[in-house]
Amino acid sequence: MKKIAVLFGLLLLAGCQKEEKKPEADFDMFVFSFATDAANFSIKFTPGDSIFMKTSPIDYFYSILTEEKRDSALALVKEINFSKYDGVYKDSVADGSILKFYRTKNDTVNHILIQGNNGPKELYQTANKIIELQKGQRWTPYVGKQDFGNIDDIKLPKPLNPIN
Repeated sequence: MKKIAVLFGLLLLAGCQKEEKKPEADFDMFVFSFATDAANFSIKFTPGDSIFMKTSPIDYFYSILTEEKRDSALALVKEINFSKYDGVYKDSVADGSILKFYRTKNDTVNHILIQGNNGPKELYQTANKIIELQKGQRWTPYVGKQDFGNIDDIKLPKPLNPIN
């Protein structure tokens, strides 16, 4: 009987420990797009641990984030205050880079487009963190399509052998 009481006490103490709260996604879909003369891609983050990459109109890939990278991704997206920015930053440089941050939550769509070098400094820093975050991921070809929202501003390269 004494063993049962001790066991019950240990279970009670273990159950009372405060569990660390994990970050939750404040989006249904978040897409980061990046385009230069050298590289073009869009990365779609989901509220879970799956991410998708689109490198051409028909080429899709997926990867699974570790818990640490997932938490970092959610924190990065949460840092972006979409209501703070104008939405579109363009300069006259036609051959510069293009960045796009695109988020949906319920029926609300927010986006920020930066063409050239006149965007807010913190958004370039966030873009660099997202690019670093996806490095080292094992990308697996994904058969089928994924919704990446409106990425019309990002000119993805045409596939070499298009399938009609």
